[in-house]
Amino acid sequence: MASAATDTRLVVAIIGPTGTGKSAVAVALAAEFGGTVISADSMQVYQRMNIGTAKLDAYQRCGISHELIDVVPPQYHFSVAEYQRLATSAIETALATRHLPIVAGGTGLYVRALLDGYEFVAEKPDDGTRRRLRSLSEEELRRRLALVDSVAERAIAPGDSRRLSRALEIAEETQSPPSEVKHRRHAVPWRVLRIGLSMDRSQLYARLEQRVDAMMAAGMEEEVRSLLASGVTSEDTAMQGIGYKEIASWLQGTTSREEAIALWKQRTRNYAKRQETWFRKEKDVHWIDVSHMTEPDVVRQAAGLISAAREEQVAC
Repeated sequence: MASAATDTRLVVAIIGPTGTGKSAVAVALAAEFGGTVISADSMQVYQRMNIGTAKLDAYQRCGISHELIDVVPPQYHFSVAEYQRLATSAIETALATRHLPIVAGGTGLYVRALLDGYEFVAEKPDDGTRRRLRSLSEEELRRRLALVDSVAERAIAPGDSRRLSRALEIAEETQSPPSEVKHRRHAVPWRVLRIGLSMDRSQLYARLEQRVDAMMAAGMEEEVRSLLASGVTSEDTAMQGIGYKEIASWLQGTTSREEAIALWKQRTRNYAKRQETWFRKEKDVHWIDVSHMTEPDVVRQAAGLISAAREEQVAC
């Protein structure tokens, strides 16, 4: 059971698949309740990546403070642990200044790490250990990890030698199976209200395809060209984002424009489906089906949930 001190500190999370309107709803709720929006989007942390990440512009933000957006350059490898640290600080700052923290985004691991208190092992391994492991082939890394932790080995996709190496580093540092370390958690010092936005899948897919077309019309090609010209490579984590990867492939001559856009749309639909599956496993989510609702109606329903949570907070 949470302590009384914890119960008086409310954090709201607006979660759900991409394209359901989370960002706009978060802004409206922040305006109504005096809130700060804290992004939970693994791509919006990158600077100069605006169109493909669906960042709200200054006008759309309506003067509301937004945190965890434009944090690092595209060449930087931004980790979940860094997100957790910075977002936790942003929540505490909002609470200290009597603002309602509103976490909004669809990166499920970011949301879970922040609001469920995931514990991370500091990425400061022995340099000799790292060099030794990274000199090994993927096959050898897999063989060694399977002996230590077969669960962790099966969870790592083919070709991801970096994660295999890191898992073995964690095993050596902690003397524990990496899959067990991954699920260690600590209690968070807030009461969390999770509000999920869902949409009929066919309607959502149509909206997502229209959004891709709108992004192309808004200058996605030019945005990717600029990133590539500035030295961002296809190997950088940021360029693995859906949309950026496909358009970069077209600009580098490995696919056609039509194929790149079709693949972008397909991968966006697949991503939305995975997000839906992920968030449906979350506990204590108040779901709002936005399929046939106007944005003001969605905001009104979400605001009712926040007001009820605040009344419960006062009662505590």
